[in-house]
Amino acid sequence: MNNHSLDLNKQRILVVGQQWQAQALIELFKIKHPNWQIDLQPTPKEGNKSYPNRSSNRLQLICWILQNPLASDTLREELTQWGLREPGTPLILIINNSKNYQQDLLLKLKVDGLLEQPSLAEISEAMELVLNGGRVFKIKQEQNLDLPKTYINQKTSYNQGLDNLLFKNGLMQIEKEINQILQIIATEKQPGLFTFVMHGRLRELRMARRILHFIWGESNKSVQMENHESKENLHIWLPQRGGINLLTQLQLNLANSCKDLVADESNQLLALAALLTERRQNLFECLLNEFKILVEKISLEKANMEGSVDDLWLNQQPLLRQRALLQLVGPYTQMPKEGNLVLLADRLLQTSNLQDEDPDLCTLYPVLIALIEGKPLLINGQLMAPDQPYALLHLQTLLSNWLLRSAERIAKEVLEACSGWPELRRSMLPAKFLPTRELDRLRNQLNSTERWQSLFVRPIAIYESKRTLYTIRSGKWCSQVLIEPRDHELKTLSWWQQAITVLLEARDALAPQLEILINRIGTLMVLLLTRVLGRAIGLIGRGIMQGLGKGIQNSALSGDKL
Repeated sequence: MNNHSLDLNKQRILVVGQQWQAQALIELFKIKHPNWQIDLQPTPKEGNKSYPNRSSNRLQLICWILQNPLASDTLREELTQWGLREPGTPLILIINNSKNYQQDLLLKLKVDGLLEQPSLAEISEAMELVLNGGRVFKIKQEQNLDLPKTYINQKTSYNQGLDNLLFKNGLMQIEKEINQILQIIATEKQPGLFTFVMHGRLRELRMARRILHFIWGESNKSVQMENHESKENLHIWLPQRGGINLLTQLQLNLANSCKDLVADESNQLLALAALLTERRQNLFECLLNEFKILVEKISLEKANMEGSVDDLWLNQQPLLRQRALLQLVGPYTQMPKEGNLVLLADRLLQTSNLQDEDPDLCTLYPVLIALIEGKPLLINGQLMAPDQPYALLHLQTLLSNWLLRSAERIAKEVLEACSGWPELRRSMLPAKFLPTRELDRLRNQLNSTERWQSLFVRPIAIYESKRTLYTIRSGKWCSQVLIEPRDHELKTLSWWQQAITVLLEARDALAPQLEILINRIGTLMVLLLTRVLGRAIGLIGRGIMQGLGKGIQNSALSGDKL
């Protein structure tokens, strides 16, 4: 292109790529954006850091079309060189196939736009967005996150002990049978007694898996766990990078994820899974709307409010849940109860206890600070701007955990109200929970699960610095484990819960000593069997053989004399 001086109204853009690709973009821009001036440059070769000189006019945008994949280190180095050569200039990277790179690498690249196999129209829209201060990220990549379905890595080490082999083989057998049962349940068109038996077998296998992890898991950290998730589109479209725009993007992503959302097979969030599908979706929409309203309110009034943002958020949570329940059933909806028409919302609010907080709900302070004040996030020891794709997905994970746990909290109260209100069951629950026996069975299962979680699972998770996050992946809710310090929560446990942690500590303290004792006993047994008993058996056998030899020799001599 020409290197003459440009008008102030012209947008100067550098396209780095093959000649035919750049020419196609130029032909499109001549029609849609005649005020854009395009500079062309060939694709830089690997290791070549020399670039041709161009005009001194500052670039407004760099579009790099990467036809042939580069090595990960080379790609990062090239992007660093562009940042040093054109500081402050936004850059859009276009790749051919995201499978050539790990997802974490793509999410952490210092680019303002990343597109995988886009059309010319998508490139044009993305360039307009980035020129106006936005950010776009669109790939179709295999997600590799910490989901509950585990798979044992086939790479084995030759120095594995007996405990490693027992743990690995047992876990592989359990996972194989679980997958087979899940396939059988999915193909069963008419659920009946057989499906009921299969679900029971599934619960037994999952309990066996937890027991196996409890017995052998801590001593088998060398066993690598991988997660496999189906491909799904990852689309981030930020017109602006402010906090309100991030809030809108998060709300939109979660609203799209909650459409046609189904329960996971691991029997998590039982109360939420028991609601009708349309009621569940309405509950998600109500909670997301209330979340946005509350964040905007705190953002506008935080200067006049007393206390920190986190305290203001926690104080408003009971009211938020009440407002979400009110919107779920409607403020003026009437329903018969014991022969009289009553306001459904008023009766539910009177009988529901929405004041208590979920003790396993992680703090949303990083989300609030990022959305309200635009401060960076500390993720895995690195500070990231909240509008970066990796940080945005982290915010979405924390917000989805709050959404699912809050919805489960409200769903439990709805189930309690349904137990004494038959008319309410028809509008809130599916047909299988209309019988009183089935509903009571579900409530008893919920109570048993809650007691087990409170007495055993939660103290163990706190002592191991683990926290379970519920996320939405591929149209299902599932769980992943977050490792974070929880020492301050150990002091708030009851005496029984603290006794569980003491037992874990005793097991960790005695395990090395028991292992040494078992090894010493094994060594002693080997010594006794080889050195003492083995030699004695060898001497006895040698004496027998010598006696037999002399007997045969004497019989041969006596035969010669005859």
